[in-house]
Amino acid sequence: MQKDTGAMVSMPSLSHIFLENIMIYFLRSLQGTGFTLRCSQAHIIFLFLIATTTLFSDVYRIKKGDTLLIAVIGQPEFTHSVQVREDGRISYFGGDFDVAGQTVASVNLQIREFLAAGLVSNPVVLVSPVLQENGVFVGGAVKAPGRYPISPETDIGLYRAIALAGGMAENADHQGVQLIRSDTAQKVETYDLSINRPYSDIRVNINDLVFVMPLSVIEVQGQVQTPGKLFIRGQLGIEQTLARAGGATPEADLTAVVKVERNGKLSEFNLSEQFWKSSPNGTPSAFLSDGDVLFVPNVFKVEPIYVTGYVRTPGAQRVRGPLNLSQAVALGGGFEESANREEVIIHRRDGTTVEVPFTSGPTDGAAQQVLLYPGDILEVKKKFQVDWGLVSTLAYIVISGVGIIIQLTK
Repeated sequence: MQKDTGAMVSMPSLSHIFLENIMIYFLRSLQGTGFTLRCSQAHIIFLFLIATTTLFSDVYRIKKGDTLLIAVIGQPEFTHSVQVREDGRISYFGGDFDVAGQTVASVNLQIREFLAAGLVSNPVVLVSPVLQENGVFVGGAVKAPGRYPISPETDIGLYRAIALAGGMAENADHQGVQLIRSDTAQKVETYDLSINRPYSDIRVNINDLVFVMPLSVIEVQGQVQTPGKLFIRGQLGIEQTLARAGGATPEADLTAVVKVERNGKLSEFNLSEQFWKSSPNGTPSAFLSDGDVLFVPNVFKVEPIYVTGYVRTPGAQRVRGPLNLSQAVALGGGFEESANREEVIIHRRDGTTVEVPFTSGPTDGAAQQVLLYPGDILEVKKKFQVDWGLVSTLAYIVISGVGIIIQLTK
C-alpha cells in the first residue's frame, strides 16, 4: 500500500509550530503578569524542555534577522525579545553578544554567565527563536519597505507586492525591478514595469525578495529653465543634463559652468552655445553621477561670494551673482554632517549681519527671496548638540552645593 507521504511530512511541522506558540505564550506571560513562579516554575521549565527538544533537535543555528525570546525564570523584568542585527549581534541589558551562527544552547550560556556576573543570582535562562510569520520582503525604492505577511497557501503578483509597500518611490527605476527567489540560490529575475509596458502576471512566493532599484539623483541649479532634481540611470553628460533641465536662460554664462561633485570637488567647464552637441571627438565633456550638482552662473557679474563654516569646501566662490542660499551652499560643496540646516548667517558687504532660515527649493515663497550679492559672506553654523558631560558636571556641583548648605544650616 502506498503511504501518504504528504501527511507524514506536514505533521512534524505543525507540531513544531504548536509547541513553539505554546512556549512563547507561557514565556511572555512571565513579563506581563509579574506573578511568582514558586508553584508553576517546574511546570514551565518542563514545558520548555519538551518544546526545545522537538524544535531544535536539528541544532538550529541563529541567523541575522532572527528574533530571540530571552526569558529568565522568576525574574520577569529580564524577559525580553531581541533581534539579531546585520552585524550578527544582539543587545541585552547593556551587554553586546555575537550570536549569528551559534546554537541556542551557546547563546543561552552567554546570557546566563552575563546575568550571573552581578545582575541575577543563579539565573535560569531560556532562549528560543521566535517563529516568524510567512511573508514577502519588499525593499529598495519603495515608499514603505519592509516585510509583509501573506497566506502560506497562496502567492501574490509582483504588482501587488509593490503596492503593499506603498508603491514605487520618486527615484524608482521602473525598468529595474528585481525578484530574488528564496527557493533558488543566486537566481535574480529582472522585470521592466514601465507604465507603457503591458501587464504581466508575475507570481511572488513566500519569503521571496522584491527589490526596486533606485535611480541616481543629480541636481541642476542656476540659470536654467527648470532647475531642480533629475533622476538618471548611471551617469549623464553635462550637455544632456542641461537639455533635460530645459536649456539655459538668456542670462546664463555657458563659459563658466560649475560642477560640484558629491565629495565637494569643484570643476569649471566652458560649453558652446549649442550645449546639446557633444565635443568634436564625439564624447561628452564630462559626466554627472549620483549626488553631483551642476550650477549655471549668471553672465552679467563675476565677483566672489564667500561661503564659510560647516560646508565641505569653504572659501571664495567666483560665480555670476546674485545667488540664493541653496546655490551658495551647493558651490560650497554642500552641508557637512554636523551643519545646522535650519538657519544660516549672512554678513553683508555693508557690515550688517542677519540670521535667516535656510530654504532649498527654488519656489519657497518669501523666504527664498533672500539673496547673496558679491562681497557677502554666508556662514553655516554647527547644529546645537547637548554636552552631556558638562550638564552632568554642573548637576553634580549644584547637588553638592545644596548638600553643603543643608549641612551648614543644621
